[in-house]
This record gives sequence, structure tokens and C-alpha cells, in this order.
Amino acid sequence: MQVRIEDVSPVEKKLFVEIPWETVSQKLGDAYKELSKGVALKGFRKGKVPRPVLEQVYGPRINAEVAYQLVRESFFRASEEHKLAAVAEPRVEEAVPIKKGQPFSFAAIVEIRGDVVPQDYTGLTIERRKLNIAETAVEEALAQLRREHTELRPIEGRTETAAGDIVGLSVTGTIGEHQISQPQFAVDLDDEEREPLPGMRNALLGVPLDTKDKKIELTVPDDYKDESIRGRKAELTVTVLEVRSKDVPALDDEFAKDTGKAETLDGLRAALRKELEDKEREVIEREAREGALRELIKKNQIPVAGSLVDRAVEMQYARLRQMLGMKPERGNPGLNDDLRDKMRPAGADEVRGQLLLEAIADKEGLTIGDDELNKHIESSAKARAIAPAKLRAEWQRDNRIDSITYSLRQDKVLEFLVGKAVVTEVDALTQQGTPLPEGPAATHDHDEPGHVHGPDCDH
Repeated sequence: MQVRIEDVSPVEKKLFVEIPWETVSQKLGDAYKELSKGVALKGFRKGKVPRPVLEQVYGPRINAEVAYQLVRESFFRASEEHKLAAVAEPRVEEAVPIKKGQPFSFAAIVEIRGDVVPQDYTGLTIERRKLNIAETAVEEALAQLRREHTELRPIEGRTETAAGDIVGLSVTGTIGEHQISQPQFAVDLDDEEREPLPGMRNALLGVPLDTKDKKIELTVPDDYKDESIRGRKAELTVTVLEVRSKDVPALDDEFAKDTGKAETLDGLRAALRKELEDKEREVIEREAREGALRELIKKNQIPVAGSLVDRAVEMQYARLRQMLGMKPERGNPGLNDDLRDKMRPAGADEVRGQLLLEAIADKEGLTIGDDELNKHIESSAKARAIAPAKLRAEWQRDNRIDSITYSLRQDKVLEFLVGKAVVTEVDALTQQGTPLPEGPAATHDHDEPGHVHGPDCDH
């Protein structure tokens, strides 16, 4: 096999391949031998059809199949021999039809990762928010903890609903042209934020505990969060199914002990503040890493393969649907050309970021050792309340160890960049950072020369 390679761009190569007739002839012979095992033609026994007859009937199909096989096999061989690090299937541009006695030749464009040489990645200018937990945040956390420890008890000593009750209802009716039917529905008469419709809590306050078929008429405000029912008239029929009163724990040392977080109320407030500060530190550090990634990409606008960008856009779209609680789409039919074009710049930067972080990790010798992986498994297992060995087995079964190690390595590079950055402490960020990489699927090559993310690839 003869191979000649030309540079098309920093991320594209053109391969000119010529395969000798001896190889082509052998492939054709194998193909016709396999075909003859199963084909049945009138006048011939199964498996006994002469090759000239098969060539006459199936020649074009066999030639096309063999040509495809030759292209794939020679492409993988050329990629391995010349260390092309291909990131997609070759795009065949020129191919000579198979002719008896002549070599088979073709030309194809192949996208590659390209050489990534990161520049100016130390001394990046980034912002870091100052840690500031307001006392109101601590009090809200305390109030939330009280809500979590609140018990619901049956109503005693009264016959009507009152403030603080949880009212279970069945609801039917209309809101504008929308039909409503909820056989089981709960309304907290104290919770304005979760009120189903403005005014509904007041309508249910002071009604008999055995209320049946009560009519409620409301008008939805023009500034209501759900645009589809703004300004609409609601006509509802409700039946009270159950009413419970809330037994809210007193804010004292006994409550602090019951939470298991502290022995005194002051100690509980201190514990909650520490929890809030720890969470906020994680957010602040993530923001700093995002800022470093943004500046790194800004300083290194390296060319990236279009197929990698396409893959990143597909993944971004799938993540967006997941965030919105939407079902996955096979093939992403909702990702039309217009939306795809709008998402491509962000997709290109995502690919740049991953490639740059990989290159910096290689250059700086940043790796993830067994002890670091074990520590991550232990902390993840603790968060899920399962044994580390069980979690490791689960990740190994799902082939996730490599991708998790990859993500840990990316995090280590980002920490390195932040540690080498020029950091300004601010009360509020003036710029948003670049979202951190979600995983290796868009760019890594399985450490195989010429690995192609094709239909048989598991990611």
C-alpha cells in the first residue's frame, strides 16, 4: 500500500492511497466466497453458483462493499503508521472504481486533533469573589431546618382551617381555556412562594374541615410567572380531603440537639454558617477556574476540527434538554441548523478548552495517581452512603473509571492555572467564566492512533 499525505489545514490532512491489485483481488475473492455460501440462483445449487455468474448479478454491489472495506482498512492502517490521531471518519473525495488487474486508489480528507501548543497560560488575570455569608442567609438556613423538622398532626379542638395548616384537596375546574383536574393536591396556607394561584390560600382559610364542592373564583394577575394563564379567570371546585396542622419546633437548645449538628442554639447557628461558607467556597473556586479557562481560551484561539465542534454542540444541546427536564431525543431532531449555528462558537471554545487543558497537563506532567483516584472514590461513596468498593465496581462495570480520571486531571490543570494566575479579590464578578468541561467524549482518542468516533464507538 502506498500512502501520500498533504496538509490541508492545521486540523485536516489529505490522504492519497493506492492499494495493489493483489490485495484487491484477495478481498474480492473473499467477498464472493462468502456470498456464494448463502445465495441461491435458479439452475444452481446453493453454494455452487460459479463466480462469473455471481459477478454478472452482484458485481456492482460486491465492488462497492469491497471498496468501502478497503478504504476503512487502509485508512486505519495509514492513521496508525503516520500517527494521524484522526477524530472522525475519512471524507472520501476521489475514488477510482475497482477494475480487474489495476490498483485501487482513493483520496480522502481526514480531520485530526492537530498540534496544540498552549501559550501564556501562567499569569492569567482572573477575579475571585470574596467570601461573604450574610446573617440573613444563616437565619434562612435555620428556618429551613425548622421546616424540615416540622411534624404534621391531625386537627384537634377546631372545625375550620387556620393559618399554618396543610390542606389536602381535590380540584377541578378551568383557568381560562385550560381544564384542571387534580384528584390530590396540597396547599400550605403559610407558604406564599408555593401558592398554586394568588388568592387561593385566602380562599381556603377558615373553611370547614369537611368542605365539599366549594366554588372558588380568582383572576390570575397580569404579572404571574406562568405567561400562558396571565389575566385569565380561574373557576375551581374544591373538596377538602384532609387537613393537618404544623407542629414547628421551638428555636432553642433542645432543637439544636435534635438536629444532631450542635448542643446549643448558638452552636447550631455557627454550624450552619460553616456549612454555608464551605458550599460558597466551592462555588467561588469553581468561578475562579471558569475565569481561568475563559482567559486561557481567549489567549489561545487554536483551530479545532469541525467534527469535534459538532460533537460538542450535540452534547451541549443534550445537556440543555436534561437541565430543562426534557426527555432525551434520539438524533437530536430539535437541533436545527439555525440553533446549531448559534451554538457553534460555544462548542468550539469547549473543544479548545479541553484540548488546551490536555496539552498543559502533558507539558506540566500533571497526572492522577491511584491515591487521588481512591480518595475521590471514597468521598463519592460517602456522599452516596455506599461502600467505596461497591462504587468502584459500579464505575468499572460502566466503564467510567477512565472518564472520571480524565475529569480529575482536567480539574488538577485548572487548579494549577488558578494557582499561577494574577487574582483580584472582588465583591461581585464583572465577567462570567467559561463553563468547565463535562467530560472527555468530545476530544479524547482512547490513546489509540487513528481512533475514530464512529457508530461503533461507545461514546
